[in-house]
Amino acid sequence: MQRLLNKYRSGGLAAVFLMLTALPGHAQFGGVVFDPTQSAHALQQIYQNVQNSVTWQQQLANTIQLLATADKDYQQAITTYNTIHGNLKNFSSKSIWQTIQSQLTMASFANQYGETTGLQAAMNGQAPGTSSMVWKLMNLGLNSTSSSFLSGQVLGSSHALATLTRMEAMDGVSSQCLGSVGNYNSMRNGNLLPQTSLTQSQFDTTSFTTTELEQLNLLNMANAHHLNESQAQGALHACQAAQAAVQNMAQRTAAADEINNAAFVQQQRAVFSSAPANSSHTWDTYLP
Repeated sequence: MQRLLNKYRSGGLAAVFLMLTALPGHAQFGGVVFDPTQSAHALQQIYQNVQNSVTWQQQLANTIQLLATADKDYQQAITTYNTIHGNLKNFSSKSIWQTIQSQLTMASFANQYGETTGLQAAMNGQAPGTSSMVWKLMNLGLNSTSSSFLSGQVLGSSHALATLTRMEAMDGVSSQCLGSVGNYNSMRNGNLLPQTSLTQSQFDTTSFTTTELEQLNLLNMANAHHLNESQAQGALHACQAAQAAVQNMAQRTAAADEINNAAFVQQQRAVFSSAPANSSHTWDTYLP
């Protein structure tokens, strides 16, 4: 810029010098002839050239200022680009990812007389595959007399067989749910180390874990953990749905008993009159 300004200034001085050398004059050995008209015209041209030189200098100064502003805007654009490029390549701010991880609560049961033997280990995932046996040991079984009685009942019309069915459904569902809870707790214990490592990498600010590729890898790992957690939660929800179905079996049995009892009482009232002698039959529909 300074070189261009010096060039314009040199050009203006050269023009003034040429105008001075171009002034008309007549020299004679006896004297000098002075032409006022031509001298005034020459001075006017010199003045005009000086004014033009000042205008050129002002225009040049404005141009230099515009170029300086453009260069400042260019440098600002370069800085902004470098900042955006650095943020895309290296993530420096990770605090927005910080969440609170829930603590794993381990199951604990009293065992004064051996009544809950194996339950705590099965629930906490320390003894996988033992949930069915643990559930059987904790609950009351049927004796031989009950077995003989149930063997003579008619399926579909026996209240005792309906109760047995509900008990067996409860055994199967509860054993499955104990196993699912144990597997979930075991999985949570096994995932504590990789989850801790993932958390440390997510909030690490070194160049090793702040590249765009590494961040995508961390997101894939987090999605894999989320998928495993979702599948485990789905298994637990399935257990809750199964337990709700077993509870509905008990309510349905109670409803069937109510209807059957009402029909039986009505039948007995029709066959065997309960009204006292010489009384009306207004109590035929009464159900005690």
